[in-house]
Amino acid sequence: MRWQRQCAGVGVALVLPTGMLPACRRTGVGSIGSGASRRPAGKDQGANMTDQATGKPRSGAEEIVSFIAEHGYRHVFGLPGSQLVSIFHTLQNTDVTLVPTVHESVTVAAADGYARVAGSAIAMLYMLPGTANGLANIYNAARDDSPLILLASQQLSTARTNLGAYCEGDTVPLVKPFVRLAHELGKGADVRSWLEHAKRVSQGTPGGPVFLSVCEDAMMEPAPVNTERRSTHGAPAVPDVAAVAEQLRMAERPLIVVGGQVRRLGGTAAVEAIAERFDIPVTFEAPLLDALGIAPGHSHCRGSIYMSGLEQDADVVLLLGSRAITEASPRPAPYFPKARFVAQVNADPSRLEAIRRFDWVSASDSGAFATALLAALEAGPAPSAEIRAARADWLARPTPPLPRSGSLGRLFAGFARCVAPLHDALDHGWLVDETVMAAGVLQSALTAKDGRRYMGTNGASLGWGTGAASGVALASGEPVTCTLGDGSLRFGMAGLWTARAMNLPITFIIMDNYGYGSTRNYERQYIAKLGPDARPQKPGYFNMDMRTLGPDIQGMVEGFGIPCRRLSPEDDLRAAVLDAWARRSDGPNALIMPVGFEDED
Repeated sequence: MRWQRQCAGVGVALVLPTGMLPACRRTGVGSIGSGASRRPAGKDQGANMTDQATGKPRSGAEEIVSFIAEHGYRHVFGLPGSQLVSIFHTLQNTDVTLVPTVHESVTVAAADGYARVAGSAIAMLYMLPGTANGLANIYNAARDDSPLILLASQQLSTARTNLGAYCEGDTVPLVKPFVRLAHELGKGADVRSWLEHAKRVSQGTPGGPVFLSVCEDAMMEPAPVNTERRSTHGAPAVPDVAAVAEQLRMAERPLIVVGGQVRRLGGTAAVEAIAERFDIPVTFEAPLLDALGIAPGHSHCRGSIYMSGLEQDADVVLLLGSRAITEASPRPAPYFPKARFVAQVNADPSRLEAIRRFDWVSASDSGAFATALLAALEAGPAPSAEIRAARADWLARPTPPLPRSGSLGRLFAGFARCVAPLHDALDHGWLVDETVMAAGVLQSALTAKDGRRYMGTNGASLGWGTGAASGVALASGEPVTCTLGDGSLRFGMAGLWTARAMNLPITFIIMDNYGYGSTRNYERQYIAKLGPDARPQKPGYFNMDMRTLGPDIQGMVEGFGIPCRRLSPEDDLRAAVLDAWARRSDGPNALIMPVGFEDED
């Protein structure tokens, strides 16, 4: 591919020994070390090493670069900052490529996408402003348990004040709600020890982003010598699944609701086997998903729980690896009103019953739970003929149609028309999705029997997709389709710069409904709730209607040097998609799909 040759020209040349690429349990894709580095094994792994050329002890910055190289990272993500130059300068001595970005929100999103494919990634942020700029996508990474290492520069520890110097501030409290570990490394800190610890935490179960704020003197001065043990992760404990197995065995209308954690922790194959062998439908927990816990084209997949038509009548429900249930605005009515038993399983204890209450909960690795549940169901008695017949009727229920009337009906009709040509996107590479309101429609249109290459975010903080697509393309070496709402694109416009700068094989598919359709829908709902008391009765759509407000998105995309075609409803959308896919080996391109403005007949 042309793109592969061009990438080699910018330094993607590090060849890793086979042993450095263990199977990644999070994604099933090759990963960046599971904890072991290229240093000799033993208790002295944490010891500071000297620079072989000079014989002098390594500085903290050199230890950071050594960590990056020895763990097999091929790329790191960042943009210039004065307190980061010691790291950037030292990177010249390696085959590691610094992926350039023009805003820290893109730095974090691109590293997030990379981490979820490769198993780990490093993003470098500049002090307080850079950390604050990246916070929205740090939140997204936290929602998705992304194994992301965030390194932020900081003022000299001997000169730390309260906002006294340019760009100084306490960044640890800023990020602490959204990371698994947050710590500031001051003068004399063992930088390598903290890096190794942070990586292990990020790849744990549950894992997620970690954050180290590194003071300038910790980077510039010799790192201390320290010997310490270095742990590895043991296998997950076998969970007790007996109660859930018994309930599912007797259910006539069972339902399994999967979150992205099932895919990340290796439980998808077991869930698919349970569905097939015991006639149990499976839905996604919400349209905004980090990963698909079951293949969208699987015979028993019913798409999003909200679109399946099964939630109200299920009699036994297993919420596996899900947050149970993620909503934009929690509905007052209960979920699963006819269920006699609802169970929730999540690797993170803090997510158990965090939103709603259930009958049975377990803080368990959802992948291990699915595997154990399959074994328990197979070891027990088979369902009776009566139960089998009831389940056959349950599985045969048709999926309810999308809304057909009014503004919402027109909006969803536009979505359905524009996602239909993407039905086999997962057979043509990775799919990075930030269509938001159209996400459930897109997932229902996908036909792939393997959902491994789907990626989205459960965070719903807009501006993630463009950067994440670049990270996925770099980590996987495969082409990417990045689906966006036009609102998501506006938030993430800076991410196009990185895709073009690296000339990555990405097709951006932009669902254009001329602004923020979900927010317009909320305003219509607000007016309906007020009824005759609403003044005025007509929505204003302030800053939500982009038909004439601001520059046209085609010109904005083309301004980054990315070829972009705006399609009309009369165009052959499928032919345009196939042509764009064929051309992305030359670099990124974009299509604008004609969803339409829902208040126009």
